[in-house]
Amino acid sequence: MTRLSIAALTLLAPTLLACTTRDDDYLLLRRPATANGAPPATGFELTTRTDAEAYYVRRLLANGFGAELLRTYAMAKRFAGHTAGRHATQTTIALGQPVVSSDPVQDRQIRLGWWRTTLDDGAPIIWVDDSPGRRDRSTMVDLVAGFGAAIMDVIDPESDCPASDATALRLGYIQFLQVVAAEWRPNAGSDDRDELRRLSVFADVRGNDAVLRRGESPRTMIADPSVVATVLYRLASSDLGRQMAEPAVYRPFLEAQPPRDVHPALLLGAFRNFQAKLMVAWSRAAAAGRRPRDLVDLVEAYGQAHPAERAEATRIFLVTTYGATALPAAIRADAAPEQIETQLAALTADVLFGRRGLRDGFHLPR
Repeated sequence: MTRLSIAALTLLAPTLLACTTRDDDYLLLRRPATANGAPPATGFELTTRTDAEAYYVRRLLANGFGAELLRTYAMAKRFAGHTAGRHATQTTIALGQPVVSSDPVQDRQIRLGWWRTTLDDGAPIIWVDDSPGRRDRSTMVDLVAGFGAAIMDVIDPESDCPASDATALRLGYIQFLQVVAAEWRPNAGSDDRDELRRLSVFADVRGNDAVLRRGESPRTMIADPSVVATVLYRLASSDLGRQMAEPAVYRPFLEAQPPRDVHPALLLGAFRNFQAKLMVAWSRAAAAGRRPRDLVDLVEAYGQAHPAERAEATRIFLVTTYGATALPAAIRADAAPEQIETQLAALTADVLFGRRGLRDGFHLPR
């Protein structure tokens, strides 16, 4: 094993000291920039104190929604280690252009003067592309998208395959995080919410516009990532975000057990409480051979994993989609509010008592 010189240790000290055993532990690297016309750079360097983008990223991740993303990703990896036996990898964030060359070892090498080390093969990297021409969106947008994809890689690794039948779930989950980030209280001096609110998904989710656009076809509706994001957003912001499952549900997510008589969900907060319950539902369905392929599968998996929450989760799904997947024709969104409420209440009861299924509308003529 190569021994580091005093000079190397001195340069590494800020990074090493910044890393702890907490959920907000991460390694921040940079892909070196190249001159015009030069071949794309490979490998990484440690970020320096004068790197303005690195400083800004650290500010975003220190508290607020950035810190929440770090901890959600950490607990997802811990959960996968308990349930799927996957090795928990270090959280690595890279600034620069994600160039891939023909030499994978060179691509993952970290350089510090004469010293070299290499990131583990296959270890995930969360990219923030701050290369020229990519500043058309905020750093926080890139961070949310990167962490959302990384969390989905843990929850459902197959969702990243080009031919995956869960692509809409993957993209919808990322968009859900973007909407939550746009509403989260920002860090002092680093408010990126305006950029997040300019994303089309923000209006789609807040106004239920994606559902109204796709109302004629239930299959098209549940294949729209923005519809997935809308349902997840409404589930998370409802009482289900605060409702606690049995303590055993949360134990695989925790690094240490909570004090006696303290419910583990209280250590997570409402946002990660919902995230944990969603991951458990997804994991249990996959283990039972029913890996969620679309939004209906996911809602049903959630209700099966958390029976006490099934009625409310089903109601939210049906209300959000105006019953389009369960009825031969969706309830008209422009009808009188009292009529809509009555029809949705009756439909929810029919589904909960087994008189109608969430996919019954797929098999009926329209």
